[in-house]
Amino acid sequence: MLILERSVNNFDARLVIGPIQVGGLLSAALFGCLSFQSYVYFARFTNDHLILKAAVSAVFFIQLGHFVCIISTLWTMTVSTYGEPSQLQVLPLAADLVIPLSAFTAFIAQSFYAFRLWRLSEKVFFPILCEMISLVAQISTLILSPRAFYMTDLTVFEDSQIVLITLSFVARAACDLITTAAIAWSLNNKRVSNLRNTMTMIDRLIYWTIETGLATSLMAVIVAVLFLVLRQNFVWFGAYLMLPNVVGNSLLASFNRRLLLRETRNALRDDAQSRSAINTLLFRAETRQSQAYISENSKHLDVQGFRIQEAECSVDQEHGRVSKPAVVHMRI
Repeated sequence: MLILERSVNNFDARLVIGPIQVGGLLSAALFGCLSFQSYVYFARFTNDHLILKAAVSAVFFIQLGHFVCIISTLWTMTVSTYGEPSQLQVLPLAADLVIPLSAFTAFIAQSFYAFRLWRLSEKVFFPILCEMISLVAQISTLILSPRAFYMTDLTVFEDSQIVLITLSFVARAACDLITTAAIAWSLNNKRVSNLRNTMTMIDRLIYWTIETGLATSLMAVIVAVLFLVLRQNFVWFGAYLMLPNVVGNSLLASFNRRLLLRETRNALRDDAQSRSAINTLLFRAETRQSQAYISENSKHLDVQGFRIQEAECSVDQEHGRVSKPAVVHMRI
């Protein structure tokens, strides 16, 4: 009874339309970025494994449906129900469809990150832990979705389903944070090479992992905090509309950044080749100088040896003159 009185007295249509409209427009802009990244992926990585292509295709088409649902929701809230704000006590059907679509996008991305963590660390504890947390969030959202279809009052639905909603948001945020930290830690453990090029590439991978991982983690944390603190103005739902597009863009960014990695590898290879060429030229110059020095010294030694031989010959001649016995002819 108290919940019903609260829903009637505290409901304000402006606090529903405003956040959802802003969040929906920003989500549409993010979907444009995701569409461009999808085009870049399929144009540049034609040799990728079929599973990766299927994952990117699934994310794109799910977010396409998400975009259509947002447009339909904004149309219903701003055009169809114009002048009848009481109808906004229940979210449109398209807004209810956003919930499972967002969950599937997040689950695909988190499953891929868990798989990447397993390949990097070659251990199963953290990948299984992250996948289990993601599965908890997915199950919570799938249980919540049919209940949203049959809601009769938005405020009552929030109060009655607060446990499932909070569990879903907190589990998503925890999974993203753990996965990001574990992948960065695994990459840092591989920084044992003495090769400068390898160290540079690993450092860039760590930086990109933290950058993309923190984007999704912070967004999930923001949605959870807004839901727990500001439930009455539905700002959390506007942020929730942007969450799957942030996740999808981060996933595709991690795929497409391999182009930058290739450029970095090629630049480092060219730098190494130029350094090798310079070292070769310097070595040849030093070799020629050393050969010239040896040749000059050998000539100098030959001259000195010739002079020594001449001196010895002269000494021998002088010595021969001195040592030669004198013959005296005497007449009697």
